[in-house]
Amino acid sequence: MKIELAEILVCDCSSREHQIVIEHDREDNIVYCHIHLVKFGFFSRLKSGLRYIFGYKCKYGNWDEFIFKEEHADKLIEIGKILKNKNKKL
Repeated sequence: MKIELAEILVCDCSSREHQIVIEHDREDNIVYCHIHLVKFGFFSRLKSGLRYIFGYKCKYGNWDEFIFKEEHADKLIEIGKILKNKNKKL
């Protein structure tokens, strides 16, 4: 697997907890987006895990946010072109 196009997008709020790492695997022509998850303390994770085990579902889901900047537009367009070209080959 040869990874290219490694890029880190940081949210407009400048929080290092809000980031997306983008990598392109040239061999398989796949784009991977690794999204940094918010870190919770032990008891928060335990509470969330127990709720999940017992089937609790929040009507809003578990969300955080990522605010794209204008500088991210070109990178997102590039990713779209890579994915569009992959579908043409199939």
